[in-house]
Amino acid sequence: MPTAKGDSIALYSEGTFDEHIQELANYLARNKTEEDRTLFIKPFVEALIPREDLTPFEEDPGRRREVLEMVLERMNGVGEGTEKEIEGFFNLLMAYTLDSYPDPATPIGKLLNSILTAQRPPSIKYRLLSNVFNALPQASPLRPKTFLLILNLASKNDELDVLHLHKAEVDKWLEEWDITVEERAQFCKEIADALFKASQPAKAYPYLILRAQILPSNSPNANSSVMDALISGLRLSSIYNFEPIIGLQNINLVREHPLFKLLKIFLRSGMKEWQEWVATNEAELTSCGLDRTSVEKKIRLVTLTELVTANIGKTITYAEIASTIQVTEAEVENWVIQAIRAKLIVGKLDQTTRTFAVVRSTTRQFTPGDWEALDDRLEKWKATLVDILSVVSAARKKATGPTGAAGITPVAAS
Repeated sequence: MPTAKGDSIALYSEGTFDEHIQELANYLARNKTEEDRTLFIKPFVEALIPREDLTPFEEDPGRRREVLEMVLERMNGVGEGTEKEIEGFFNLLMAYTLDSYPDPATPIGKLLNSILTAQRPPSIKYRLLSNVFNALPQASPLRPKTFLLILNLASKNDELDVLHLHKAEVDKWLEEWDITVEERAQFCKEIADALFKASQPAKAYPYLILRAQILPSNSPNANSSVMDALISGLRLSSIYNFEPIIGLQNINLVREHPLFKLLKIFLRSGMKEWQEWVATNEAELTSCGLDRTSVEKKIRLVTLTELVTANIGKTITYAEIASTIQVTEAEVENWVIQAIRAKLIVGKLDQTTRTFAVVRSTTRQFTPGDWEALDDRLEKWKATLVDILSVVSAARKKATGPTGAAGITPVAAS
């Protein structure tokens, strides 16, 4: 699969340009009849005849391009060799193409088309396309185009996992590639669309966020990119942290949209505000493909998290929890367990006292107040540690005694 570096990793047979072109021509002609094979190879033989009035191929990119065009024009698919032979053929042709063309877009386009239209299993196509991707210079605008061909091929065959796609790697590529902002954003959208098609919405979500981060406010796609990220975040059952969305530079573009008000409820409010919002905006949920029950569940869990965050190191009664998240006391344990499973809170339920002992929790939005609370908590821990160290130090001095070594009595030399 594609790698980060644009270095050719193939090993080619030794020889001159003339010898290599002859090898390529022989490969393409191998399954033809003797007569057809002779006719096929003849133009190459004539083109490769040494001439004193012409610059040698090794010193003349123009002459090399003329011969390479002959190879490209006569290609039909990937030939009839073994996978190893096919790979060698394309690697050799790719190397000369990059070396001979100032702008290799057209010849490489022909190579890519030959690979995609070949009647071969996807595995060899992935390999050939990846070799093209890896051979291209790091900044080449052909890299994203090549990768999207690999992505679409994998998506078509329901084999997206073979790409081993990592966002950190994509971030690096986007920094390297010489493409426009709109092209970068579209690349992210293509990845997200493929992941959605593969039923992997949680993996698609970061690419929607990245797309919205990339686009400037004057882009015709800026508004839709923010809305796509927002709707996806609201829909995903695993997303409770909406700071990446509220922190988008273009979030103000959707400030008047009802879902922006819903976003603010997720960040700062609770069940009361949710009930007020949904009473007048339920149709908006439907139009955006959001399920009311699922959204309400997330609101209830983040509201519970907010209550727990305000009571770190304390206990909360079932009654207080029930009142805050608007459920019966009989339902409290179920909701607390769901919040624990979602890794929003940590603590211990006590059915006897009907309380929840809080250990820690996540934070919906880290505000200045949260920083102050954290600073206060750290100061208290620091004071506690100082007290403990004082006690330990005193105990150590007492244990060592006047000799300076615990449990050791000086023995006189005999």
